[in-house]
Amino acid sequence: MMAKEHTPVLIVGAGGAGLSLALLLQQQGVASVLVERRSEVSWYPRARNLNFRTLEVFRGLGLASEIRAASAPVSRVFRRERLASPDQYEMLDPASLLDATAFSPEPSLRYCPQSRTEPILLAAARARGVDVRYNTELAAFTQTEQGVTATLNDRATGRSYAIDVDYLVGADGAHSRVREALGIPTQGQGILDEHYLFIYFRTAWDQLIRGYESDVFLIDNPDVRGMFFVAERDLGMFILTYYPSHGESAEAFTDERCQRLMEKAIGRPDIAVEIVEVAPWQPAQSVAERFQQGRVFLVGDAAHTMPPKEGLGVNTAIQSAQNLGWKLAAVLHGHASAELLSTYGAERHPVAWFAAQHSLSGPAAALLEKIPERQKTSEFFPIVGYRYRSGAIVSGADDATTDHDEIALLDREELTGQPGTRVPHVWLERNSEPVSTLDLLDGAFVLLTGSQGSVWSEAASRLATSFGVKLAAYRIGSGADLVDVDRDWSAKLGISSDGAILLRPDGFVAWRTRRLETPTAPPQTTLEQTLSQILGRSTTSTSPRR
Repeated sequence: MMAKEHTPVLIVGAGGAGLSLALLLQQQGVASVLVERRSEVSWYPRARNLNFRTLEVFRGLGLASEIRAASAPVSRVFRRERLASPDQYEMLDPASLLDATAFSPEPSLRYCPQSRTEPILLAAARARGVDVRYNTELAAFTQTEQGVTATLNDRATGRSYAIDVDYLVGADGAHSRVREALGIPTQGQGILDEHYLFIYFRTAWDQLIRGYESDVFLIDNPDVRGMFFVAERDLGMFILTYYPSHGESAEAFTDERCQRLMEKAIGRPDIAVEIVEVAPWQPAQSVAERFQQGRVFLVGDAAHTMPPKEGLGVNTAIQSAQNLGWKLAAVLHGHASAELLSTYGAERHPVAWFAAQHSLSGPAAALLEKIPERQKTSEFFPIVGYRYRSGAIVSGADDATTDHDEIALLDREELTGQPGTRVPHVWLERNSEPVSTLDLLDGAFVLLTGSQGSVWSEAASRLATSFGVKLAAYRIGSGADLVDVDRDWSAKLGISSDGAILLRPDGFVAWRTRRLETPTAPPQTTLEQTLSQILGRSTTSTSPRR
């Protein structure tokens, strides 16, 4: 009898979240199987915006430059009577976009849709040994305290087979079968009273869109009103609004009618249009009540669905994948107890809820009772302007707080090294080459200290060996491992030359002490207690569990 297949992690859904999680696990030395019911990557030009925090995740995977090369820094919006008409005016001023230079080594990208992002992530996953299976769907699963057994269907052959996994991750979209099978309810406004029609078509419009491939065209004439998006070459998408309250229905938009509408929107009778697909769609705002049930997790749209106008959906998804990835790896490698996994929901659920609330713009914003004005208008807050509160964050005496909210929003558009916040981006120099604080992580814990903090770096080195964890230590200063280019790293990270700051593999500050005199125990004991708390380990044993 053939042995049942086994893998540490099964990921269901190969969108941005699923592909990113598979790559992040691979970086940590954890194998996974990634299944997708589609037969190929998405060619829809959706999820167009990638913010700087998401680019940081890709930077850590060595993919940021490739993603940038496939993108455009700005996506403009033009208003025209017809696509073939001269420009009337540009509606979006690119200069109004958030300048991330002070926050990150990576810029935000205004145009890199999933039709361009997914092929890059898929190619990298396969090149790095990830087992990716398209045309494969999850049929059912059961879980016990020891693991999960899933039944998969090969849609091409009709073959069904079982696979045993330690953990299952549902990244299978807004209509997640994994979430439904778990019976996890959602909270939020649900499906919004806005009705859109996505018309996908092919046409020889190269001469009309050349130089505008990343732009959007708002078409407004007596016959049709909607927006053109370029997918790839001859493939386009047109979005229009219809109103059931006026007796309109999606069914009334037949292929023939849509073809006539596209011809009137393009304004060139000599250009033939072929309708590929017509899909009605309504935006939704909902967040799963919990992101974990036993050994099963939710990530991406399976965990949170939000209107796309603020461009936060795929970004929140990929950042959540990074949060979950290092924690799964730590548990699977025996470096942490399963207790660490509970911090995934504790940290990411409040962020997802805040992003979903922030995404209620336009008519849907009226559904909110109140959002402070600074949260409505600043891109900074939903991207990185928050502070985690969980067992995977240790606040010392210097950073103690009486605020017990699930998540804290930062008061200003800056990061100051507080535990629970993303480490401030500081340019340093290593071997005469510029390096950001975010470039030091490489999937590991990192301890940073000043020129007088050798006692911390030595303690970290010993602890990495005894704990069996990846923990790199760097001193910053003259004659140290890293050179402070602008001589302001200490102020930006909030520690003195003999203080220390511990960063998690996802780039968030796990703990810091501003000065050597602050701890009540020797550095190695302090670090051991700190890591033990973060990883949910007992301090009585310093050998990794297997």
